[in-house]
Amino acid sequence: VCLVLCINDLWAVNADTITQHVIGFSKYLQLYAKLGSPFSEVEIESPKIDESLLFKPNPQSQLGFGFSYSWFGMGINFSLPAESWSNRKYGKTRKFDFEAHITTQRFMVDLIHKCYKGFYFSNAGDYIDDWHRGDPYPQIPNLQTRSTSISFAYIFNPHKYSSNAAYSFSQAMRKSGGSWLAGAYCSFNGIDSDSSIVPSVVKVYIDPQLDLKNVVFSDIGVSFGYSHLFTIWRKYFVAFTFMPGVSLQNIAQQSSVNSDVEKYNALSMRSVLRFSLGKNGDRFYWGVSTYLESVFIQHYKSELSLKSGHAEFFLGYRFDTSHWQIMKRIDRIMHPSFMRFITGEPPRRD
Repeated sequence: VCLVLCINDLWAVNADTITQHVIGFSKYLQLYAKLGSPFSEVEIESPKIDESLLFKPNPQSQLGFGFSYSWFGMGINFSLPAESWSNRKYGKTRKFDFEAHITTQRFMVDLIHKCYKGFYFSNAGDYIDDWHRGDPYPQIPNLQTRSTSISFAYIFNPHKYSSNAAYSFSQAMRKSGGSWLAGAYCSFNGIDSDSSIVPSVVKVYIDPQLDLKNVVFSDIGVSFGYSHLFTIWRKYFVAFTFMPGVSLQNIAQQSSVNSDVEKYNALSMRSVLRFSLGKNGDRFYWGVSTYLESVFIQHYKSELSLKSGHAEFFLGYRFDTSHWQIMKRIDRIMHPSFMRFITGEPPRRD
């Protein structure tokens, strides 16, 4: 795959050396629909076990609609009703899910707030001998997760890479390019249950220090990473962003064995992975997009991680607003002179 992409890049450069890396759709209003599944997962790894313990919510889908113009966009999602067989197999999940991903010429900002209650033991077959595929999964209806985070990243090379082209599609890239990133983040997370985070059938496999009733942890840290977009036949693309980070973590956890509360500080890791692929045409655009944020608690050689994000399929269309008089006022509001180092210049109109 890498060889094919490299050959295609060389061909594109030789065929049209004056093509800009980034082209804009600054005068276009974009409407889109998407079908996806947000998630929040708990994973426990220990050297005593071959496979990690993985707890997931009911895989309930969402249908969304939205719009974007310039650097601003907004959408709303509706959870599709879970079928009765799904509730029997995975259990019921109640959730509140909010994500905002702001992409400008030089910055990427992510705002996340998720609350989930009701999980199932995803890899039950690895630990329960009499469980068979097709049986209802062991369920933990009182297991809850809460995730709130804000992060930003500075794009060092906005002339050869556009996060708007990779993820919000207010721009497009007709030549491959990438950029290094640097940023910071803070987050607040919680995992709790009425008795224990893990079900009794797998307690024997985990470190007793991670047999918890609840744990609350906050992180403040810095991150570094890289983003790249590969163009394929000019209007097709594959894009990724990887940003690992290190943070100072404050932890408060309550044991499910004796209810003792332990508080301590530690250095921890956090990572963000974004990926998208599809076609970014002049009017129509479509593709698949994913976002995954992972935070970790380390206890000797055991590890508890909380992962959240989404995976979705999207379809959009651009409307030319060149002759819409009202857009002149909107451009002045969205591109104030003192913020143009972030938002870029407003589009030129007749």
